[in-house]
Amino acid sequence: MKLKALLIAMAGALLLAHPAAAAALEKHLLELESHIKWEAVDGAWKKMRPNWVATTGGCADAKCVAEQLVQLETHVQWKAVDSAWTTRRKGWIRDCKEVTAPREAANLLLEFEENMRGQALDAQWKALRDEWTARVKGG
Repeated sequence: MKLKALLIAMAGALLLAHPAAAAALEKHLLELESHIKWEAVDGAWKKMRPNWVATTGGCADAKCVAEQLVQLETHVQWKAVDSAWTTRRKGWIRDCKEVTAPREAANLLLEFEENMRGQALDAQWKALRDEWTARVKGG
């Protein structure tokens, strides 16, 4: 009987952990986006950004965060990403659409950031990047 109670408690903890991880993840995505220069995104981004920020801020699961990540990536100009991104992008978008867990979304967020060129991000990002990366990797 104690084993059954323990298993139920563990399952509950796992279920609760996913929304919390997604909530942290949406903050990491919002933080990255806030450091992307206006010159690195297309003209439509400025108009749609307020709605994107509100939607991203309300994400309750990893799938939502991954969807918002794809929306952001779609509006980042090619000049703002490494040339290798052209070959990885299609698979990366597919991976984003198949996200089921916060760790998957976190890895895709990190991959996107790693493929952004330094000049696409503001001067503050260089100082924040290592700590941000550690937080995203930590959950």
